[in-house]
Amino acid sequence: MGVLYTMKRVKPKRSLGIAAKSLMLRAEERASLLVEETGTEERLALASALFPRDPVRARESAERIIGALGLPNAAAPRKRLPLLAAAALVIALASSLITLAVVDRAGLVEVRFVLAAADADSVALVADFNGWSPQGYVLQKVGDGDEWEIVVTLRKGRSYAYNFIIDGERWVPDPSAPALLDDGFGGFMSSLSL
Repeated sequence: MGVLYTMKRVKPKRSLGIAAKSLMLRAEERASLLVEETGTEERLALASALFPRDPVRARESAERIIGALGLPNAAAPRKRLPLLAAAALVIALASSLITLAVVDRAGLVEVRFVLAAADADSVALVADFNGWSPQGYVLQKVGDGDEWEIVVTLRKGRSYAYNFIIDGERWVPDPSAPALLDDGFGGFMSSLSL
């Protein structure tokens, strides 16, 4: 058994002209012929027979609607479309990179790490932010004193764990660190929250 379709007349908000009334009556007559759904293929065939589509008139209607809305003509050649799409992509990418650069720079702060080690020949900084590698994080001796220092750019809003390595062998926590953490090897590591 199929599904029974019923039709309901909708009153227009404003009065229709003679041509519009005629079109509405013809549509009602055609739609009333579809009474029972017997299958998708058959229903589509009936609908296309009852409501034939004229491609030329459909295109003209679409162009009138687009023109009334003030949009570019849909039927116009689209030779510039790939160029416009590429330009939009470049602009979006550039603005995203600029935004990231501004936001990224705003969240960074320079941190000065200092260690007093009079008997050291070299001091390096190892931390979770550099993969615990001393490469590229060698402290410089300050004047003729016993202080060693390095300035590192870090992101605000995070906590970091770090230690110093003296002469490539001895791991030493920062004595001026606000907190020490157990390193899991019987020692301590320094902790810094920005």
